[in-house]
Amino acid sequence: MAKQSRKHRGRVVLAADAGSYSVTSVNLAVAMAASAGSLLQGLFVEDEDLLQITGLPCSREITLTTATERSTSSEQMQRSLRLVAHQFRQTLQQQAQAFQVSWRFDTLRGRVQDVGLQPASDVTYTILANPSAQRLRSTRPQLARKILLLGDTSKALELALKMLIERYGHENIELTLVANEPGDGKKSGEGRWRRQYGHRITLVGLPLQELLTRLGQRRADFDFAILAGYDRDEDKALLVKALRCPIILIA
Repeated sequence: MAKQSRKHRGRVVLAADAGSYSVTSVNLAVAMAASAGSLLQGLFVEDEDLLQITGLPCSREITLTTATERSTSSEQMQRSLRLVAHQFRQTLQQQAQAFQVSWRFDTLRGRVQDVGLQPASDVTYTILANPSAQRLRSTRPQLARKILLLGDTSKALELALKMLIERYGHENIELTLVANEPGDGKKSGEGRWRRQYGHRITLVGLPLQELLTRLGQRRADFDFAILAGYDRDEDKALLVKALRCPIILIA
């Protein structure tokens, strides 16, 4: 862990497990911590469900290259997880030091989604590095990047959205604004977002209950989601568990 004496404005937490860790998510977390002047905490989550399954006597592992079957164990899985955690830590250290960002790294056993449902008072951003759903962009590059936005406007939300839009360069972006009533989100955000980002942005308004329905039926997919200042814990938990993309949670 880096030790620096300067005072930080909160923490940026990047939570990832073996299936969701990526260099891209680390780069985004470092950039956000640098812009916010925050301490960056990398949090590797050992998937407790995966460890329980591999500990069963009947569990088997099938290799991708040869399709051969072999027995596995929780001990073997723990060794594999430690390798991913080591790689995660090394990447975090290298990128954080390159941008002069103070950092720390921790490991816990649980589920990535649960990390976002237990916010701490000093955490400004929690990034849940869920793997993105594949949206056939390799065969249809004209598809717009899809960002889901839910929550009240704040400086923290503005920074998170700015980081994502800059990350996607000159690609077109479809920004879905979630509202309590049909059309509310689109009306409130359309002029402001268009003035700031121009013709690259397409605004879509979507009521919360319709979003939950579409997610439950696998009829909605996004490249990223930003959930900000949201009070209804039950709906927030449903969204975090249903979304199949990286999520930025804002306190």
